[in-house]
Amino acid sequence: MQLISDSNRDARHPKTRPGSYEWWYFDGISDDGEYQIVIIYYDGCPFSTRYVREADRFRHKSGDGSGMKGDGPDSGTGGNTDAGAAGNTLADTAENAPENKAAEAAGALAGQHPAISISVYHKGEPIFYSLSEYPPDQCSFSEDKPEVTIGGNSLRRDVREKHGSEDFSGYDLRINERLPSGDELKGIITFTGMVPNERMFGTAKKSGGRRSSPNRSNSNAADADQIARDGTGPDGETHLWNLVFPRAKMQCRMNLLKNGIVSREMIFDGIGYHDHNLGTEPMRQSFRDWYWGRVHFEEATLVYYVMNKKSGADYRAWLISSDNRRLLYTLDLKNIRRRRFNGFLLRPGRELRFQDKELGVVIRHKKVSDSGPFYCRYVTEAHLTHPSIGEKVSGTGIGEYIRPGRIHRRIFWPLVHMRLRYVDSKPHWVQKSPRLYRWTW
Repeated sequence: MQLISDSNRDARHPKTRPGSYEWWYFDGISDDGEYQIVIIYYDGCPFSTRYVREADRFRHKSGDGSGMKGDGPDSGTGGNTDAGAAGNTLADTAENAPENKAAEAAGALAGQHPAISISVYHKGEPIFYSLSEYPPDQCSFSEDKPEVTIGGNSLRRDVREKHGSEDFSGYDLRINERLPSGDELKGIITFTGMVPNERMFGTAKKSGGRRSSPNRSNSNAADADQIARDGTGPDGETHLWNLVFPRAKMQCRMNLLKNGIVSREMIFDGIGYHDHNLGTEPMRQSFRDWYWGRVHFEEATLVYYVMNKKSGADYRAWLISSDNRRLLYTLDLKNIRRRRFNGFLLRPGRELRFQDKELGVVIRHKKVSDSGPFYCRYVTEAHLTHPSIGEKVSGTGIGEYIRPGRIHRRIFWPLVHMRLRYVDSKPHWVQKSPRLYRWTW
């Protein structure tokens, strides 16, 4: 995992390796804690069964079939840097290369599978959900600036101002999504805040622990560019995580409609978050499972991840000042507790503990908002303790868990097809029924 915090690198990256993906993630919680929103724009949806099938088939035929079997990277290379391997570097599959043309013809490239995911929760319970893959000709992605259009939905960075030494930025998300069930969501969500310090993670202090790799200068722009250009970073990283907005002010103005009639108005302010992820190979090649999330305290935000890879565990947590400018603490994972099976025999932990000397954070997955065969989302609560504070400090946030090897298990695909809508095809019969489709949420 290569980490940066750079708003200048929030535009689309070229992706020519089958199975690669990129997404722009936004979430927010209303000030009163009543509403939670998660919106993800995908250039190459890793949950698309069409994309998974065609990318796996092409990688197998081209001789890069590593990880084709099993659940996770134990069967894969997890970041092979042999430039001679088929489809192994972006440079080897440039846009006019025969391999790339063949991948395009096979439907195995990210740009052929754009999608958007929209989830709205009230008190942790879903009141709107959509995951829609659109035809490429109904979508656009700018490689010069953060501008994405997927069907009737878009994101734009619309504000960038400088006040003295402080740099502010803003994002404008416009939502217009209608489902075969008659549910419809329309409105605007804005995220504004101070642009993070680009050197914040490059100066992060090291913490002891069981990390599989040292905490190198993660904000190094050259390393990030190398992943985007060559497919792997200097230490074999194939996943780039850009914390564009650890914390932002969110304003939501949306209407939920049923059969054209407004059933709920949602007008509220809150705290938001935005990141940008790029992966240059299928997720199961990179890691076995992954926890990640963020918790907003009154004066700071905690961002964390735990990624279990073939080579060992990679984990970090950072406490960042509320103005996004200072890294206050870097914490180590202490343990993961309270593992529970869901209805699909997925068994993530429900409690994560991080520690840095006298500072401790306990994160609890308080409310299960989404639960499936390979993915879970939670409304979380966290408690921060330090001898100088006295009482523990509490915060709320959103946490997630994924086991990507299960995405490739076709036994789960009938369940996926109940929720995933291919806009250019006839909808699944479950999606046409308001009652049955809401049951899948």
